[in-house]
Amino acid sequence: MNEILSEDRRDALQEIANIGMGQAGARLASLLGRFIHLSVPRIRMVDTESLPSAVRDMLDFTEPVTALRQSFRCDVAGEAISLFDSRSAAHMKFVFRSDEAEPAPSGDDGEAGDANDIEALSDVANLVAGACLTGLFEQIGQVPTFTPPRVMGVHLDLGDVLHPSKLPWDRALLLEVTLQTEDGVFGSHLLTLMTASAVEALVAALDGFLANL
Repeated sequence: MNEILSEDRRDALQEIANIGMGQAGARLASLLGRFIHLSVPRIRMVDTESLPSAVRDMLDFTEPVTALRQSFRCDVAGEAISLFDSRSAAHMKFVFRSDEAEPAPSGDDGEAGDANDIEALSDVANLVAGACLTGLFEQIGQVPTFTPPRVMGVHLDLGDVLHPSKLPWDRALLLEVTLQTEDGVFGSHLLTLMTASAVEALVAALDGFLANL
């Protein structure tokens, strides 16, 4: 797949992912009332065994995460995985329960776990993945549909969340984007995974995008 995704195609994918991220960042900023910093999208080919280490390298991530997963489908199909650290998960409880005091950044109040906390994170995951990927695919003439987010794990090591047994493919294209508030109180990492057949469909769409530039 490294040969299929040429440098021009990779640059085009990064460019349109940036536009999708901008839409996701604007919606999240409106929800949180804070400025959102957006990372440059990172693209890498991975297999199931190397995915946890690849994500750790990209994110410099060591602490436990809460992870939610949802599928998307158009001509291109794949999986979107949203990762939240404990501080971000706790802040969502504050945002969606306005009658509570804002949680402490660490300790028991900093962990997600009950159904209401997961519901809040599901709303955020759906907002970010939906805005980012819809913004991306609309530019290449695609309109994706999404399944509801489902929990992969709560306060777990990244290796447990991304264990090969949970991923029904051998090799995939990984697209990673990070959204972080200016004050650091909230951050989310969106991992988009597309298999070989999905990458072929993506490349065909990207070639049409490049031909129209």
